[in-house]
Amino acid sequence: MLSELKTIAAYAEEEATSRGLAVVASIVDIHGNPALLHRMTGAPMHSLEMAFRKAYTAATFAVATDELTEKVQPGGPLFGLAVNSGSKLIGFGGGAPFTVYGGERFGLGISGGTTEEDMDIMAAAIARHEGI
Repeated sequence: MLSELKTIAAYAEEEATSRGLAVVASIVDIHGNPALLHRMTGAPMHSLEMAFRKAYTAATFAVATDELTEKVQPGGPLFGLAVNSGSKLIGFGGGAPFTVYGGERFGLGISGGTTEEDMDIMAAAIARHEGI
């Protein structure tokens, strides 16, 4: 399974490189435990935390992180979770759940570009993994 996760991170790196970007790819298991962290040379340091939080949110909520953007805003149903000082929840795009061939769910988080770039890189890596 680790080789599968490394392959997904490699897909993300290839996509980021083709765009002239350096990103962090973080993968966590269904419980939010780190499974793989891949930081490209030159990726912003804050991207380590952002990519992890995107992967954590995607895996534990089983939803793409951009789908939570509205829900974590003031007045939204998840606002309290997002502003809790210990919260790992994040509503920025760039994270999504995926499954490996054995059916186990993971979360992939990408950080290092704009939100749109992170989302595109994440989607490309997952699509390539799924053979789409």
